[in-house]
Amino acid sequence: MCYHTKLTADSALIADLLKADFIEKDTYEPKTEINGFEFPLYPVVRFDERRIIQYYEWGLLGDWLTHSNIEKSDPKAIKARAGCLNAMLEELEIKPTFKDKISNRCIIPMDGMYEWQWSEPGNPKSKKIKYLVTKPDNSVFACAGLYSEWKDPKTGFTTYCYTICTTEGNELMKEIKNEGERMLVVLNPDEQDAWLNPKIHYMDFADRSHIILKAELAHVEPRKTQAKKTLNPPSIQTELF
Repeated sequence: MCYHTKLTADSALIADLLKADFIEKDTYEPKTEINGFEFPLYPVVRFDERRIIQYYEWGLLGDWLTHSNIEKSDPKAIKARAGCLNAMLEELEIKPTFKDKISNRCIIPMDGMYEWQWSEPGNPKSKKIKYLVTKPDNSVFACAGLYSEWKDPKTGFTTYCYTICTTEGNELMKEIKNEGERMLVVLNPDEQDAWLNPKIHYMDFADRSHIILKAELAHVEPRKTQAKKTLNPPSIQTELF
């Protein structure tokens, strides 16, 4: 699963990728690391408002919270929401929180995601190595997600929120995420409109073996004489220095 992302691209590049325009362009603030557990506002494009970029909170709030009369600030809601930063494609029809939102397709831009590799897989106390995963050219890309318009049962306030879908990791991501072997559903530009079409089955996007990414150590200042460690898929052997 992925709970930390990066979005530092110029707003014009994001708009060009998503083929949409920011409603509130001045609100956009590039950030080197975005922590999902803070439920931050984040730019998204939803399927039924295809040409505009809106700000939604990361972390889906389930309708069951409304039915149970649990407000957004309740510790139970916060805990449940933290577990809905990501949604496994394979479980969308199984999990009640996601089942009714399968048609609520959206795309989320980023130019990097942070992943941790365990030095000892299966040992939660082992050292974790942090990687920044990006496109080979460091360009901005989009991921598949689902959104919700959640109404607080006590305040009546509507929270516009989303989750990012995950799937089985490709070769590179399995090497990095050796404790879970998952990855976000990264979309190539020519797949974005297809994801935003609810008539196309979501499992058509499960295979991400064709997605080319690169990874390098995050927040590590290399010595002048030492190259950064880079993990690349077999088809890309370029070393970064």
